[in-house]
Order: sequence, then structure tokens, then C-alpha cells
Amino acid sequence: MKIKKSFGDKIYIEWIDAYSTDGWTTSEKAMEESNNAFCRTNALYLGESKNFIIVSHTQGDTKDNSVMGVLNIPKKWVRRIK
Repeated sequence: MKIKKSFGDKIYIEWIDAYSTDGWTTSEKAMEESNNAFCRTNALYLGESKNFIIVSHTQGDTKDNSVMGVLNIPKKWVRRIK
């Protein structure tokens, strides 16, 4: 996956997330897919590692490029990037 973005660029990512439940349930219910597993993220692109795309929701106006709200999305979970 080739991402043509630079640090601080806006990025839109569609991805499938892991999800969990708690409490007792039936095995049949446990096998049902959640409607909440599909995610859409609008963020600022920070970079990528071997396995993750790293984004943030806020970037400070500092010389050290401080960021807040960092999200590491596994590349294998990504379905689309704009």
C-alpha cells in the first residue's frame, strides 16, 4: 500500500475495526458481525510503520510537531484511503 501523503496532510481512511462484547451470550450471537466494526476516519497523517498507518486528530503549532489523539490503524484492516 503506497500512501502519497506528507506529515500533517488531511487523510480519509475506511477500515474494519476489531470489536468485543462483554457479558453472557449464545455462540450463535457471538458469530454475528457487528455493524459497528466499519470505521471512517478523517485525520491528519503522521506517517506509517511496517504494520500501521499513524494519524492524529490535532496538531499543535510548535517546532517539535506536537500532536494529540494519536491512532494507529493496522494496514491489513484498511479498505480505502483518500
